[in-house]
Amino acid sequence: MATIQTENYLNSTFKADNNLKIWLILLFFSLGLIGILHHEMWRDELQSWLIAKDSSSMIDLFKNLRYEGHPALWHSCLYLITRFTHNPLAMQIFHLLLATGVIYIFIEFSPFTRFQKILFTFGYFPFYEYSIISRSYSLGILLIFMFCALYPTRDRSYFPLSVILVLLANTHVYGLIIAMVLAMTLVLDGFLDRDIRALFKTRKWNAIASLSLVFLGILIAILQIIPPDDADFKGDVIKVQNRSLFPFLNHRLLASILTIWQSYIPIPNFFQYKFWNTNILINGDSIARICAISITIIIVLYSTALFIRKPIVLFLYLSGTCGFLVFSYTKFQGSLRHHGHLFFLLLACLWISAYYIKSDFLIEKFNSNKIIPTFNLVERWKNIYLGGILFAHVIAGLFAFSMDLNYTFSASKEVANYLDQPGVKDYVLVGSRDYAAAPVAAFLNRQIYYPESDKLGSFIVWRSRELFKQREVLNQVEGLITQNNKALLILNYKLKAKKPDLNISLLLKSSQSIVPDESYYLYLIQKKPVNN
Repeated sequence: MATIQTENYLNSTFKADNNLKIWLILLFFSLGLIGILHHEMWRDELQSWLIAKDSSSMIDLFKNLRYEGHPALWHSCLYLITRFTHNPLAMQIFHLLLATGVIYIFIEFSPFTRFQKILFTFGYFPFYEYSIISRSYSLGILLIFMFCALYPTRDRSYFPLSVILVLLANTHVYGLIIAMVLAMTLVLDGFLDRDIRALFKTRKWNAIASLSLVFLGILIAILQIIPPDDADFKGDVIKVQNRSLFPFLNHRLLASILTIWQSYIPIPNFFQYKFWNTNILINGDSIARICAISITIIIVLYSTALFIRKPIVLFLYLSGTCGFLVFSYTKFQGSLRHHGHLFFLLLACLWISAYYIKSDFLIEKFNSNKIIPTFNLVERWKNIYLGGILFAHVIAGLFAFSMDLNYTFSASKEVANYLDQPGVKDYVLVGSRDYAAAPVAAFLNRQIYYPESDKLGSFIVWRSRELFKQREVLNQVEGLITQNNKALLILNYKLKAKKPDLNISLLLKSSQSIVPDESYYLYLIQKKPVNN
């Protein structure tokens, strides 16, 4: 078998121009700051913040995370921040700093061209989804890029890489999948690389200790995401429904395969106000979806051909992609923010592949005179291939950023501002559906009564609970108020039910929001006077 060798780390051609680096980072941070100041956070962002804020200790934090399905690293960071402030803007600034760190590492250490780095900086995921919307994903991408930058140090010690993998595994389930395939890639590299294998004899205990640390970190992450028996997030329903399209394929399998297309080409439906999590082809007709499937197959085949002369990287690409597809098919279909990790897996593979020289180990059994020119052609088209993908990301990123800047992402802040005024803030607050009302509680920094759980609360506990009809919600509100009290009912739907003994007045109909179910109706509810 051909020996796989590592190229010089940080070749001078990899280094970005310092002025470009500084201006790009400053521009990214400045635009990001404008973006977060105009972004109305939605429930998933504020759910993490509420859990961290309302946890009295780290032990309490882990207890509150049992129903989240996420490891605790992101929430632990937020827990520390909430010890100093209860203003969720602090989370946004912290998240923007992480996103800026992603850009810095990519510009400073990655092997991509200057033009590719510029395109990446303003692409959909780094510029919008993983910077303006404050979730744990940017932390995971930062760790992935740190791993790529430090990958050549494995010939000295595995410990820095193992620490990164432990942290990555504890960001979210997609970070866990990537951490597992990166760990397996390191093991495979140790077996196949002759130089690394020779060095292993002199640092055997370093490798064993590092591998044990990674195994422990992955185990801890898995234990955290195992749901309790009464959790209601154990699976989901398929989002792509078209029974006439490829009948020989299971519909869920088809939707899982299309996550690759959504990740690589995340261009939304430009003609839809609620553009978020849409795709220009997948949300179209059957012909458009057939085009998306066909292009997806071409993309995967091209990427496979691109990495076939670097077997370790090929293993990373195929195992990681298959890992995501299996999880999507068997457990959770996810949305674009989840699918984006497939794109970053591709970038990580391209990055790490720059550290290896070509090997014909996988193709030497074929007629090399015919097949090698084909792979040479694939490599010559690599920059055009990546540039096309990155250009699509820029289109999506600029569109999403401008839409978020000009329109309401979630109307929860608008409702909270209305409620935070004299004469209103002392009323009993009731919110249904609970998950839609929770972000209002975050902005008000107070608890709301949730009919679904029949108690006051802030963050949502995702256990099995009852979803009430409108009249049942009114019955619960009536039970909370006395003759002289009033209640404010926050709904994410228009109230049609009535009760003869209640006066119900519409106080506010919020703006239309980009998030489909975070537009609100605010009602004042009080008992009618009793005639003597």
